[in-house]
Amino acid sequence: MSRLLRELPVRHPGAIVWVALLALVVGLWQLIDPVDARLRVSIDASLRGLLPAEGREYEVFETVRDRFGGDDVLLVAWFDDALFSAERLRALKKFTRRVQRLEGVARVDGLATAIEVRDIDGNVSIERLLKRIPRTDTALAELAERATTNPLFRGQFVNATADGALMAVHFDPRLDSTALSELVASISELSAGFAGDAEQLVSGPIHARLAISDTLFRDIRLALPLAVFVTALVAAITLRSVHGVLLPLLSTGLGLTLTLAWFVVNGQALNFVTAIMPPVVFVVGFALAVHVITEFDRRVKSTDSRAAAIAATVDEVFVPLTLTAVTTTVGFASLMTSPIGAISAFGTYTALGTVLCWLGAVMLLPAALRFMPLRAGAGRAARPSALAPALARFNTARRPLVLGAGLGVVLLSLWSASSLEVSTDYLGNFSASHPVRTNFDRIRGEFSGAVPLQILVSSDVDEAFTDPLHLAALEDFETWLEAQPEIGGATTLVDFIAILNRAFEGPAARSFPLSQGEVQDLLFLAGGDELERFADARYRQTLLHVRTSSAASAELSALIERIEARLAQLPDHLHGEVTGSSALLARTLDDIVIGQLTSLAGALVVIYVILVLLFGSARIGAIALLPNALPIVCFFGLLSACGITLNLATSLVAAVVLGIAVDDTMHFLARFNAEARRTASEARGLENALGVVIRPVTVTTIALCCGFLALTTGELRSQVEFGALAAATLAIAWVIDLTVTPALAGRLRFVTLWEVLTVDLGAAPHQTIPFFAGLTHRQARIAAILGTMEAFERNDVILHEGDSGEDIHVFIEGEAEAYIGDGNDRTPLRRLARGDLIGEVALFRGRRTASVAAATRVRLLRFDREALARIDARYP
Repeated sequence: MSRLLRELPVRHPGAIVWVALLALVVGLWQLIDPVDARLRVSIDASLRGLLPAEGREYEVFETVRDRFGGDDVLLVAWFDDALFSAERLRALKKFTRRVQRLEGVARVDGLATAIEVRDIDGNVSIERLLKRIPRTDTALAELAERATTNPLFRGQFVNATADGALMAVHFDPRLDSTALSELVASISELSAGFAGDAEQLVSGPIHARLAISDTLFRDIRLALPLAVFVTALVAAITLRSVHGVLLPLLSTGLGLTLTLAWFVVNGQALNFVTAIMPPVVFVVGFALAVHVITEFDRRVKSTDSRAAAIAATVDEVFVPLTLTAVTTTVGFASLMTSPIGAISAFGTYTALGTVLCWLGAVMLLPAALRFMPLRAGAGRAARPSALAPALARFNTARRPLVLGAGLGVVLLSLWSASSLEVSTDYLGNFSASHPVRTNFDRIRGEFSGAVPLQILVSSDVDEAFTDPLHLAALEDFETWLEAQPEIGGATTLVDFIAILNRAFEGPAARSFPLSQGEVQDLLFLAGGDELERFADARYRQTLLHVRTSSAASAELSALIERIEARLAQLPDHLHGEVTGSSALLARTLDDIVIGQLTSLAGALVVIYVILVLLFGSARIGAIALLPNALPIVCFFGLLSACGITLNLATSLVAAVVLGIAVDDTMHFLARFNAEARRTASEARGLENALGVVIRPVTVTTIALCCGFLALTTGELRSQVEFGALAAATLAIAWVIDLTVTPALAGRLRFVTLWEVLTVDLGAAPHQTIPFFAGLTHRQARIAAILGTMEAFERNDVILHEGDSGEDIHVFIEGEAEAYIGDGNDRTPLRRLARGDLIGEVALFRGRRTASVAAATRVRLLRFDREALARIDARYP
């Protein structure tokens, strides 16, 4: 299979180019709407992709949403000194009715829908607060006083000064992001129209998420093309060739296009996690492509045949590119097992994009090189390569210093990372003057808070929450809640019962009767839609509505932990749970970040196992993994040192850096292995390997750092942090790849699994070739790789009588004839075939005693003294 993939771009370049162009057309057809030429990629602002699809917390969330209504709401606020005027209240009532009629709106909570219970001349009245709007100033003032003193309304629907009204719009949870966005826009427009000259604003969780989605989409449409342009510009300056810019963009663009097309075909949408997928795929693909271009440039300057240069390039880069693609794909694929849909999708499509970009690099790029015009002098050595010998000597001579410095940086990074904070703050994405922030702060200051929480308290006994003992426990809990600094207010079943009880018994009455029967009578008389917000039909569950000013996930999580600790102090037969969209999202965001760290650790373990299998050594696998892990450790230290939290965006930087670091490390190790074996010197192999890889590694790093820095032009703080941190960490990875990696590898000799699998020794070499007797099949292959495979055509002379030599040859395939003399004096000695050994006399005496000529095409292994010593040391 590998031989077929290597030969295709060399033998059939035209066919591959045409297939690639056809695939590009098909991908673009799926990705772009032909009617209006717009991308079919959409933004998903819903909670669906960020919440786990199963689990106890999600079950409670769904139960509360279905039974009591959700808290993922749009908040609409009106501010006016004359709010409680007949004209303004009529406008508020009309606006509420108009919004309620909109398709997709489940209900509206506010002054116009609020149910008021009060005593009127000895009769208990239960009706909507604004059922009849007073006409006199006195009656309007009295209405304002009733609204601001009602515990169900105060801080929830009206502020303390009666000049601000708040409406909470609930939506059908089945709405998709597009429909929800259009609906919110319609409500905002209606609010502006009905509010007149009153100040009006919108806020709430839904508004913040939609604003982030819109900004994210704008950032992607602007920053991503800018990143591609800057990356291409840097590549043009450093590679100094048209093909060095166009072909990496072509192969990477094809891989990204096909990935996004499949993303769209499967009904996926970009969200806070998957939005980072396109730049990640571009980064990985561009890095793979640059290695092909630089290797071709190196090869083409030493040969007059472009086809030969392409063939040599493919042979040289195929193994390291494949190893890189495998390890990078495994790293991304480890995220596919996440219970969070967005994380799973990110892992799936970045893994797919990596595979497609690998195919583009090893097949499309070499094929396209056959048709690209090359200017004179193409492929000349770049200046950074001249630094390689000095750098190699420094890494070798100062090996303890280099490794000690690396260890010091790691320890410093670990110390810094110990104070790292995990938190995602939606509002922190915007500047302090942004309307999303100012609206949120205004509502948080005027009302009970802008972030809703729901607390479900349950019992296994029917009518449990008509028992005065349980109501007393709820009242104590509510008092504790309102004493928390982050909580602006709470409304509970106790507040509802208190209003009923005082309507019947007078303003001085207790919050609830002391008899369970009286409580049940009150609830029976006043039961209705308002009661359904607080209790189920059997009074086995009650829902507490809480408003908080905390928006960052770390603050919410800390508050939730305190609430849950207090819930544990309720009577034994009562148990409570904090739920709601904000609570679940805060927990999930932190779980996502922690889960990504866990997946990253899992990916490192999987990559280590792969490296052990590839190199056949646990020690070499660890050494190969270390340069990939060091930049990640440095990243976490840098994150803490800069005062940036580990959040939904910044946690993805580690996965990106891992992909790039694996790429560069694999290329260096593969090149070092080949050069050390070819030159029979680790020192010389180190110089040669650095001389080859320093250019593509440097070009890739500069281009990608500039590309990521282009993302800092975005409006969202999370995107700015992602771009800056990714660029800084990639620069650190570059330094490590040119210093620590060579210092670690300087004394290594290893054989890769790829070499073991691809060496052709025929059937059962350990049994059919005496030289390998006593070894296993795998050991025989490794021993063969430590030598050099050579091929001779029929009549080629393999050895010359009288020549000096200190090596032996083992026949693998074909036949040959040993003889002495020459021409007519030639005397045949013996026929040689598979398994025979020649040259052993010269190994000890230093001179050939006979000649050997190929009778058929021959393949044989040559072992010099060093190779034999290495085999003896490995298999004594």
